[in-house]
Amino acid sequence: LRYGMTNDAAYILFTRLSLKEDEEALAELHHIYFYRLYKLACSIVGDTAAAEEIVNDVFLRIWQKRGLLKDVTNPELYLLKCARNRSLELLRSQRSSVRMTEEDDLHDFPVQWELSPEQLLISSEMVRYINKVIDQLAPRCKLIFLLVKESNLKYKEGAELLNISVKTVEAQMSIA
Repeated sequence: LRYGMTNDAAYILFTRLSLKEDEEALAELHHIYFYRLYKLACSIVGDTAAAEEIVNDVFLRIWQKRGLLKDVTNPELYLLKCARNRSLELLRSQRSSVRMTEEDDLHDFPVQWELSPEQLLISSEMVRYINKVIDQLAPRCKLIFLLVKESNLKYKEGAELLNISVKTVEAQMSIA
């Protein structure tokens, strides 16, 4: 996963997909975003196999509707929303009604760090301690924290993705 990828680069891949029907662009998007989308789907559905299927379905739908991608202004947020929506669709099909406002509907998923040079200076003991503390956060708080800090989403983007207010994201980040 290349966290350094700019939204401009993703936009270029979306453009290549929509205008040139470039299969290599789809493969590169899949390579770059699969794990991030997988973690989001897994946190919502709580099933690794279902999460993998959801993400692959997202990329299949991206290919099928590639002509519409030229109008997408924020490809990364678009992909995250697609994974979220597909995950919620699966939950709705499994249960008669799902309300994502309840913390019990959010499942834990393992935290993995992408280390910057500064983070490499932190001892492995400190990293274990930080992961332990993050694991102890409430599920919703943990999800918001990981979206903002690990996925580098802005508070507004995280709020939009989870259908909550920016103030809720701010409050949860303050708690975290």
